[in-house]
Amino acid sequence: MTLTSRPVPPKLRALRRAVLGLAVTGLAVLGPAPMAARADGTLVSGTPADGAALPDPPAAVALSFSATPDAALSHVSVRDSAGREVSAGPLLAGAARELRRDVRITGRGDYTVAFHIEFTDGSETIGARSFSVGTGVAPRPAAADAADGHQHEIDPLSAVLLVVDLAAVAGVGLLLLLRPRTR
Repeated sequence: MTLTSRPVPPKLRALRRAVLGLAVTGLAVLGPAPMAARADGTLVSGTPADGAALPDPPAAVALSFSATPDAALSHVSVRDSAGREVSAGPLLAGAARELRRDVRITGRGDYTVAFHIEFTDGSETIGARSFSVGTGVAPRPAAADAADGHQHEIDPLSAVLLVVDLAAVAGVGLLLLLRPRTR
């Protein structure tokens, strides 16, 4: 048995050249482009201060960061020692690089501020701080895992489905390129 090769039709050759040309052009344009700078913002300060013992309840909690936070994608939760939410109203962008959350505190005790902040450059930070109201003593330190519930993890099922979708699209594209032409 001998193998013979069929001549490649001119239209298919032109299509292959066009796809190769687009790929080379895309790599030439996007390859050397610098990646967006990431500041990986961190918490700079907060009001009330971490560990503060306040005589009267604050009207709001404010957090300042080293990068610009995205208020729409960020979460700040203020809870009492029983875990009840005392935040009031939406998270607001304050002065430059600051987020503010109004609170409605009516009793004495320890309070925890848990936060998951997404910055406009795509980086994020999580953390927790604490303060007390009306007790005259510093609060217990905020639990290290108080903000863990705010992580935005990649859903494994969605990731698998995305890979399957990409493989299906690539397969269909390959079949379209290799299909025989009817006359």
